[in-house]
Amino acid sequence: MLRKTLIVAIAAALAACAGCQTHEQNKKLAKERWQKASAQIKLALAQQQYGNGQYKEAEKNIRECLDADPQVPQAHLLFGKLLVAQGQAPKASGELQLAVELDENLHEGWYWLGVTAQQFRQTDRAWSHYNKAMTLAPTNVDYILAVAETFNARRQPEEAIKMLREKMQIMPTQISLKVAAADTLSRLGRNQQAAELYKQAMLLANDDIDIAESLGYCYVFDGQWDQAAEIFNKLAGRFEDDTASQKQISAEDKQRKKLYLQTAALCSMKSGRYDQAVNCYGKLTVHERENAEVWVKMGQAALGAGLTRRALMCARKANSLRPGYADAAALMGCAQYADGNYSQAAETFKRITADKNNAAFAWLMTGRCYEQLGELDRADGAYTKALQINPDSELGRFLAKAKDGGN
Repeated sequence: MLRKTLIVAIAAALAACAGCQTHEQNKKLAKERWQKASAQIKLALAQQQYGNGQYKEAEKNIRECLDADPQVPQAHLLFGKLLVAQGQAPKASGELQLAVELDENLHEGWYWLGVTAQQFRQTDRAWSHYNKAMTLAPTNVDYILAVAETFNARRQPEEAIKMLREKMQIMPTQISLKVAAADTLSRLGRNQQAAELYKQAMLLANDDIDIAESLGYCYVFDGQWDQAAEIFNKLAGRFEDDTASQKQISAEDKQRKKLYLQTAALCSMKSGRYDQAVNCYGKLTVHERENAEVWVKMGQAALGAGLTRRALMCARKANSLRPGYADAAALMGCAQYADGNYSQAAETFKRITADKNNAAFAWLMTGRCYEQLGELDRADGAYTKALQINPDSELGRFLAKAKDGGN
C-alpha cells in the first residue's frame, strides 16, 4: 500500500513538473514570436523614416529591431545604409557584411558593399560587389551604372560600353543607359557614335537640357559647328524672362544662359553664320552691357556679316568701357578698312603695333592700308616688320611668299 502511494505521489509530482515546463516553454515561444513581430514592425517604421530622410529616428528604431531579433538581414542592410549616410564607412561595411552573410542573395546588400568599397578607393573590390548585385538583379539600372562606372575607373571603357550595349538591347527605353554609354564614347573621342546615342536619349527624355548640352558639346568636339550652334541656341532660348508674368530667371539660370549664348555665338562664327552670331552677342549684351570683350566679339561677328557700321559701333563701345583695349582698336581698324577709310584705319592699326598679341596683325593691316592708298614703299616696310615679328607663323609664311613674288 505504501509502495502504491509513493508511486502515485511521484507520478503526480512529475505531471506537475511537466505542466510547469510546458508553461515556461510556451511563455518563451510567445516572447520569441512577439520579439520577431516587434522587430518587423520596427524595421518597417525605420525603412519609412529612412525614405523620408529622418535618419536619427530610423537609427533608433533599427537598433531596437536588432535588439529584438539580430538575425534580420534587412535590418543590418538598413543600418549599414544609415551609417553610410553618416560617413561611417568602416562600421557600415561591417553591418552590410552581416546582411549578406545572413542572406547571400540580398542584392542591395552587395550593392552597398560596393559603395563602401568605393569610399575606401578599393575599385576592384567595388566592381566585384557591384557585379554580384547585378548578377542577382540583372535589370536594376543603378547596379548596371555602378558596374559601368567601375569599369571606367579600372580603365576598361570598352568593357563598360560592351556591357551597356548588352543591357540596352534588353531595356531599349532606358535613357540613363544610353547616356552612360554616350558619355564613355565621348571621353574616348568617338563623338559620332556618342551623338547618335545622345539623340536617341533626347527623343525618350523629351529634350532633357543636360542631355541636349552633352549632345551640343559632342558636336563641338567633332567640329560640327552648324549642329552645335543650333543646339546651344535652343538651349539659351529656354532661359528667357517672362515679362508678362513678371517671372525672372534665377542667377544660376542667367549664368547658364550666358554660357549657352557664348557657345552658340562661337559655333556660329566657326560655321560662317555671322548674322546668327551677331544675334547671340546682342542677347548677351542685355546682361553684359559693361563687358568690353562681348562687344568686341559682337563687332567681329558683325564684320563677318558685312555690317561694318555696327562693327564700328561695337568697337567704340568696347573702347569706351576699356580705354586702350587693343582688341577693340583692332576691330575698329578692320571696320574702317572694310568701310574704305584707309587713312583712318592705318592710324588706328599703328596705335597697337606695340601690343604683343596684335603687333604682327597690326603691321600687316597697316601695310594693306598703305597699299590701298598707293604708298607702296610704306606698305613694304609695314609688311617687313610684320614678318620680323613672327616669321614662323602662317602670316609670316604668307608675307615671305608675297615678297618673293608669289600670290
